[in-house]
Amino acid sequence: MNRKNKDVAGFQILNILAEVDGSFDPKEGQVIIDYIIQNFPFGGNLEEATEELSTTSTEDYPILLQKCSEDFYADSTEKERLELLDFALKLIKADDKIAEMENLMVNRLYQYWDIN
Repeated sequence: MNRKNKDVAGFQILNILAEVDGSFDPKEGQVIIDYIIQNFPFGGNLEEATEELSTTSTEDYPILLQKCSEDFYADSTEKERLELLDFALKLIKADDKIAEMENLMVNRLYQYWDIN
């Protein structure tokens, strides 16, 4: 599996968080759009990233999340990791309920990146 750049990895992390509770809320989509606008000023080719997400089963989301978090970590500064966590927290709060799986996945990001 090829390493993703941090922006694509971040895009996938947010999408996993949006999908993991079984329902994709439009407010969650807006957080992802805000992330894309901030990180892909010239537009990005997210077809491959979206394709990978659509062909990954829900049971495999934790594996993909770990891979994306490793790729993101390899290319990012601590400041960038904290910014992505801000997006992640906005996203899981967007639909006014935080599912157990969303909470678990965000906590894993903190663990993977050694952030307290």
